[in-house]
Amino acid sequence: MKKLKLKVPASTANLGVGFDSIGMALDKYLEVEAHLSEDKQWHFEHIGPHLQGLPNDEQHYITKIAQTATAKFSKSMPALNLKMYSDIPLARGLGSSASALVTGLFLANYFANLKLSKYELLQLATEIEGHPDNVAPTIYGGLVLGVYDPDVKQTDVSYIDIPKVDVIATIPEYELSTEKARKVLPETLTLKDSVKYSAISNTMISALIQHNYELAGKMMMKDGFHEPYRQHLIPDFENIKELALQYGAYATVISGAGPTVLTLIKKELSGKLVRELQNRFQDCESELVTINRYGVSQKIINL
Repeated sequence: MKKLKLKVPASTANLGVGFDSIGMALDKYLEVEAHLSEDKQWHFEHIGPHLQGLPNDEQHYITKIAQTATAKFSKSMPALNLKMYSDIPLARGLGSSASALVTGLFLANYFANLKLSKYELLQLATEIEGHPDNVAPTIYGGLVLGVYDPDVKQTDVSYIDIPKVDVIATIPEYELSTEKARKVLPETLTLKDSVKYSAISNTMISALIQHNYELAGKMMMKDGFHEPYRQHLIPDFENIKELALQYGAYATVISGAGPTVLTLIKKELSGKLVRELQNRFQDCESELVTINRYGVSQKIINL
């Protein structure tokens, strides 16, 4: 019998104006050890505060994702024993659901012998998720741009060099579901606004490619796709942003659907800011997070 060990990174999405299309992997992880279940029943052992209250049987989200993947290829998914640890807080805008989704797909790929490439795993992940902004960097690592065409169920991605900046995540104690955050978004934008924010997004991407972080940060904070409609759901957002700018930050934006707030800043300035954020916003956890470069790592161990 063999055990599969997975280390699946967190992710942040949108980066301001890159709504549902830009994501970056972060060095916070969902770690899983899995092997075949002797009694042919699913068993989960959850370790750490971020996984408490989740099902410990076949009702688990990871089980459902694995079974969905195997059914698509007319295979059966064997039951597993899983030990899981996570330092990715749930419903905070750090891609916890995407990490779980990708975990389910990698488990199915190994234990049901699907033999899917990373490209094929991305296609399947995006088909389930509906957009690639979290799942693509979770699988590949780094900073990834992507688009999903639901008509042909096709995802295309491209990559940008990892920004040479420090990243600070300010994570509130409260949760904010993606469903709730999506309900406040408008159904349509005017042509004028669509052109405006698409131009801002294009300029942001070009600035990131050129490592022009002042311009990139300026563009990140001109979003009109989601932040203006969501920021009232995060009471400290404006105050965090104001403080970060006082300390020389390039940009402060909502991470994914929130409520985590992400700040990009020069490496030599990050220490002072993260300490001040922690002192000022004591109902949040402010921490430096590094950018994950390689995505999911997996290791097979003989039992």
